[in-house]
Amino acid sequence: MRKKSEFPRGYKVNLVNKTLNIGGKPDLYEVYIVEHKALPNPKMFVDMDSVKKFITECEANKVEAKALSLKGYQHVKGVVSQHKEVMSAPELAEIAESLGY
Repeated sequence: MRKKSEFPRGYKVNLVNKTLNIGGKPDLYEVYIVEHKALPNPKMFVDMDSVKKFITECEANKVEAKALSLKGYQHVKGVVSQHKEVMSAPELAEIAESLGY
């Protein structure tokens, strides 16, 4: 049986040794390389906590974008009102600026 990944589907995290020039002195470091089809370039991190935080933020942004696009997420409480607020924010900022607030 295949071991389940601790990361969401589509993310590949590999631990590699890489020569990095930190502090003007090249040295060999263990880094985590994160790859996903949505990322144009692989991202490098020096610890697993940073990797988990990055993936969590990416997934949260993806869910929020889907919710605000109002495709299949209308049942989420407050999504429609939040969508309207996001859409009207630029106009409200212009009005506030013209009134001197």
